[in-house]
Amino acid sequence: MTRHYEDFEVGDTFEFGAYTVTEEEIIEVATMFDPQPFHVDPEAAADSIFGGLVASGIHSLGISTRLSVTEFFQGDPGVANLGGLGMDEVRFHAPVRPGDTLTCELEAMDMRLSESRDDRGYIDFRRRLYTDEGEQVLGVTLHNIVATEE
Repeated sequence: MTRHYEDFEVGDTFEFGAYTVTEEEIIEVATMFDPQPFHVDPEAAADSIFGGLVASGIHSLGISTRLSVTEFFQGDPGVANLGGLGMDEVRFHAPVRPGDTLTCELEAMDMRLSESRDDRGYIDFRRRLYTDEGEQVLGVTLHNIVATEE
């Protein structure tokens, strides 16, 4: 069964996924995309405001995207997701550290049917990423296009 626009209501909340971050991965991703010392050099990171190596915010956003796609949109049941219109309000609330296991949560915040196409609606989701200790590390608003039932 695939969830369509009509299967959602504002306030619906979904929790899913578990992804453990390694030191090697933090360094590898940051070396490619955000090579700041506190992301790529454990010794320099120890002397930073973080007191140790931390994942790039882009890395955290990528993990939350991966969990959303594989565990929610393509999960069982999946979502008749037609694509995204963008993201807003990206916030990095706390650092992600080596060994953290992250879980994701999506909450339907706003819904509206398309005024020009009857085969779709728009759902704004708030996506949150948490550590295994329940600390929120990321928040972002997603704007998705979801098919209606035919």
